[in-house]
Amino acid sequence: MTDAAILELFNDVIEAQEKLASKYDDTLIEIPLGKPQIRYSEGSDQWVPRGDVLRCHLDDDEAGELVVRVDDQELSLRDFGRLLRTFAGWGMRIAFVPEERVADQPEIVVGEPRDRGE
Repeated sequence: MTDAAILELFNDVIEAQEKLASKYDDTLIEIPLGKPQIRYSEGSDQWVPRGDVLRCHLDDDEAGELVVRVDDQELSLRDFGRLLRTFAGWGMRIAFVPEERVADQPEIVVGEPRDRGE
């Protein structure tokens, strides 16, 4: 394959990505409370999200390792990372809220944080 053919193929891929991105519907699906947000995929041997939004709770275990709870499932940091990998190439925003408010949509203000005595 010539350099020109490789460049043309690369440009075709970029053009196809831009075309797909221009048709992207930015409406995100959040699974309703009480319905499973993740499912286990036998094919990939890992947990995968069912929607585009995850409500999670962060804990640590006896060894001090992070545990991420999604619904009734406890995921190790490794397993949660594998779940996130299904969105490799995408962006992600994380909003930290009190555990009892994880289903609420918080107000988000852009700015510098107040001094918290750090």
